[in-house]
Amino acid sequence: MRSHPTTAELQIDLSALQNNWRRFGTLAPGCTVASMVKADAYGLGADQVAPALAGAGCREFFVAEPGEGVALRSLLPDVDIHVLSGVSAGTEATFDSHRLIPVLISLEQVERWSLHARRSGRPRAATLHFDTGMNRTGLDARESATILADPSILEGIELVTVMSHLACADEPDHDFNIRQRERFVRIRERLPAGRASLVNSPGVGLGASYHFDHVRPGIGLYGVDPTPDSRLRVSPVITLTAPVMQVRTAATGDTVGYGASRRFTSERQLATLPLGYADGYHRAASDVGYVAFSGHRAPIVGRVSMDLLTVDITDLPADVRVEPGTTAELIGATVTINEVAAAAATIPYEVLTNLGQRYARIYTH
Repeated sequence: MRSHPTTAELQIDLSALQNNWRRFGTLAPGCTVASMVKADAYGLGADQVAPALAGAGCREFFVAEPGEGVALRSLLPDVDIHVLSGVSAGTEATFDSHRLIPVLISLEQVERWSLHARRSGRPRAATLHFDTGMNRTGLDARESATILADPSILEGIELVTVMSHLACADEPDHDFNIRQRERFVRIRERLPAGRASLVNSPGVGLGASYHFDHVRPGIGLYGVDPTPDSRLRVSPVITLTAPVMQVRTAATGDTVGYGASRRFTSERQLATLPLGYADGYHRAASDVGYVAFSGHRAPIVGRVSMDLLTVDITDLPADVRVEPGTTAELIGATVTINEVAAAAATIPYEVLTNLGQRYARIYTH
């Protein structure tokens, strides 16, 4: 048995990220292409990702809550920043001082922002989010009807964008997409102010009739194509690698890992890698996931633990030498993020946003 000091590396290709943003401009010509950078840019580091997107020409960003907006404003003084959770009581000064644009999601928020604008004596920018069937956030049917019947409720609000969000955009043939679009069109006809925005990354793949004036890609920017036929044609952005920590031989009848979940029926060669569920690599991938060495797959055996996972390297080609320090690919050209997600019975969004902070993060251009 041999040992070797190790550090897993998360490589993030900012040039590919920028090209993906430009790709959405090609897919939705004539539209404003905003960037979703919530959740620390889907786990990849907003402090690096957002300036790279701005460098490619993006002037409009969406975050989840005001704290994310404040942090982003310190990086990008001259872009528009929309806050998806809207404006809650007592946060008006934060929105003003950091020039954040609330996405108003309830009649209460609309009234609060209108009152704030009127008291201050000048218009306040906002986006209105109308729920068209997702039943998550946004103005519900009753609130929508109230505003559409009496637009004076919006007094003092400078309406930047009218938006909604599709529930089934990653299923192009789902009839709920059509129903939501029709509801959105009816709202748009009665409230023509501002730009119209309906789609995220997979929604862009539904075609021009869904694009309106403005699109809001998220996961696609980060190199993940959520459409079933990969119609977005985005480029991979991340590569996750780790050097082998130890190599050992397991005898016939031996087990590996917690719970002795895998028992070997023949002698096997095993390699241990220095990452686990504390690094965001899902425990659900135990005994079903793969890593790769020099383009060849090796199965994960036993349970993924907090800091370690073990792979069976026995059946690798003879010319693929694995020893302490040899690099294993966990996400990349051979083992894609979609495959990692499928092995863990989850989605690429969760894989990305769970990536931990213990990796050595390497940003390339």
